[in-house]
Amino acid sequence: MLDNQSFNYKVEAWDILQHLFKVKSINDHTLHFVAVLGEKLDLERLRQAVNISADSFPLIRSSFNETKNKCYWEDKGYTSDDMVKILETSNTDKSINEFICKEIDALNGPQLKILVVRNEKSDTLCVLINHMLCDAAGFKEYLYMLSDIYSNIEKKLYYSLVSMNNRKISQILKAFSMHDKLKIMLSKNDMLSLDPAKFELNGNFSNPFIEIRMVSKEHFCKIKAYAKKYGATVNDVILTAYIRVLFQVFGRVVTTTCTLDMRKYLPNRRADGLCNLCTNLNCNIGSEIGTDFEQTLIKVKNTMDKEKSNIACIKSINLLEKLFYVLPYKVVRNIVKEKFANPFIAFTNIGILDKKRLVFGNIEITKAYMTGSIKYSPYFQLAISTFDDQAAFSVNLYGTQSDRNTISIFLDKLIEELNNCM
Repeated sequence: MLDNQSFNYKVEAWDILQHLFKVKSINDHTLHFVAVLGEKLDLERLRQAVNISADSFPLIRSSFNETKNKCYWEDKGYTSDDMVKILETSNTDKSINEFICKEIDALNGPQLKILVVRNEKSDTLCVLINHMLCDAAGFKEYLYMLSDIYSNIEKKLYYSLVSMNNRKISQILKAFSMHDKLKIMLSKNDMLSLDPAKFELNGNFSNPFIEIRMVSKEHFCKIKAYAKKYGATVNDVILTAYIRVLFQVFGRVVTTTCTLDMRKYLPNRRADGLCNLCTNLNCNIGSEIGTDFEQTLIKVKNTMDKEKSNIACIKSINLLEKLFYVLPYKVVRNIVKEKFANPFIAFTNIGILDKKRLVFGNIEITKAYMTGSIKYSPYFQLAISTFDDQAAFSVNLYGTQSDRNTISIFLDKLIEELNNCM
């Protein structure tokens, strides 16, 4: 840690919301990334790259401070010595699984942790970041920045350095006309009308796990072709399979809450800084599942097309930010803690990890995936990420071995549903 004068940074509304998800035992606030490399990294270069990235985005070397009346990020001067570790082992898989289930210590920092798991031939890069700093899309931007710095460190030409200029939710509103802004504020949405269905999970605060199913490039390309055949998205197809398996579990159609990245409204989908810019949509296809996969898919596609075109989804999260800046911190914190409801069953598509932007020099990445935060019982979320047309399906939980067996069976049924529809 550097012995320098500390600087404080403003905490934004979504930072607090993610913090309160932990306080309310909905989920922890750690995002996870794993990349299997074809060769070994230059560790000194990686450490330099992390330090440069921290100069650009100092929240990663900060601690989160909260009192009754205020909160702030404090730059603690952490360096790559605090954030980057290497582990040489022959049991790579075990070491990866143990590390990615760890939690970021927000109150002490740093907010970024990297482990390089090394065997005789190659490395696996494992990265954790505090979800309070950014969502999955923001995490991807950080990883692209880190890889860009690493690849160009000798030339000192870094094209993707991020700034701290604007981490506010309200930056989304810049993309709308005054008419649309008024429409958003006067709109009604049903985000408080959450489906009561929930899994019977035991939970275990001392046993976090991440259950993953990988889908091969060949299979995923078939899913893409199938989606195109019906004029749907890959997201529609996977969500259809999810809803159909939920129907098997609960004996009825479950309204599923889906994450929406609000960067879709921004030019080039780029925010002014690394931050959380997500909201939720509800996929409610009605009470009938349909007789086969195709019928369910059509229902899901029509529902999601309608939901994605409805800008009312921006209202609740934008209103939260306005309250955050108008009311005393203690009041807003209590409002969110007492009134904010989170769905028991959710779905998030993290999206594509860009192979062209995720490059560490000349080292090939053979496999990569990202997962969301780890949930506490009874909350349940399916997350998907893709890299080079390989998909990773994951469900994360603090739970018992029995819970893990339940989730494992669920994921197997999900993959089976996707196989059967082809």
